[in-house]
Amino acid sequence: MENIAILTGGTSKEKEISLKSAETIYQNIDKKKYNAYKVVCIKNTLFKVIINKKQININNTDFSFKLNDLKINIDKVFMMIHGSPGENGELCAYFENKNIPYTSCNEQVSKLTFNKFKCNQYLDSIGYKVPKSSFYKTTYTTTYPCIVKPSCSGSSFGVSKVYNQKEMQHAIDNAKIHDNEVIIEEFIDGRELTCGVFKINKNIQALPITEIISENDIFDYDAKYNGKAIEETPANINKEIQEKIQKISKKVYRDLKLSGIVRIDFILKNKTPYIIEINTVPGFSEESIIPKMLKCAHINISEFITQQLDYCNNKF
Repeated sequence: MENIAILTGGTSKEKEISLKSAETIYQNIDKKKYNAYKVVCIKNTLFKVIINKKQININNTDFSFKLNDLKINIDKVFMMIHGSPGENGELCAYFENKNIPYTSCNEQVSKLTFNKFKCNQYLDSIGYKVPKSSFYKTTYTTTYPCIVKPSCSGSSFGVSKVYNQKEMQHAIDNAKIHDNEVIIEEFIDGRELTCGVFKINKNIQALPITEIISENDIFDYDAKYNGKAIEETPANINKEIQEKIQKISKKVYRDLKLSGIVRIDFILKNKTPYIIEINTVPGFSEESIIPKMLKCAHINISEFITQQLDYCNNKF
């Protein structure tokens, strides 16, 4: 049987969400096919295996560990770190140097998608619809309302909707808690939709679309994790819009050379979908959107996990 490290934790504020996502993978992975180990990333190259609350150090030379005097070599990594250092690509070279396949995007792609500003600028340059945005500088021009957010952060940390200049400084200070680079982005008034995409045997597949209806002004951290949003899967949209968003999502997956399971977020204004973010390690807790999409598509989670682990060999 293959030894699988379900990699979780990390150094960002998304650590607790990451731990919940990893638990879902651990509970649903095929135990007849894999020996699964929860591995917590403490910092970039410091890892510990958690077995029955016991912590065992990982040997950085070959990413192995000892269990009852037996050396355990990890065959594959299921990436469940949201944020740094998993989702931003910092660990990619580490695993590639050890010839250990992993389920997420490679280093170059991860760096691009994790930086919201650079990613949207690139998407715009190759013909996709995205909100207009610019980096915050001492002098700036914008129309209100607008969105202020950190360039590199997840789980909607530090995101604010700003209605006037008086609110701007507070929003900027809030965003700077999470990243030094702050984006001022055009606010697009529309429905928030999201689409999961993955690849199996060269075939890119899109999952049923979810609509996010927030009690708050925007789908911020509070709405996302404190029950202040309704997530409808499948979204109540007509077939034309559904197929349009799924087609765009699959094309983005191909054009950006994405890997693993990815979630692409949109704002639908009238009949035009604008891409607002690409999540390359989306949440996988019981409350997360991707498991609900899989259920709606009648895809067994255990089988899906197996498919992802089988496919990650294709990086090498």
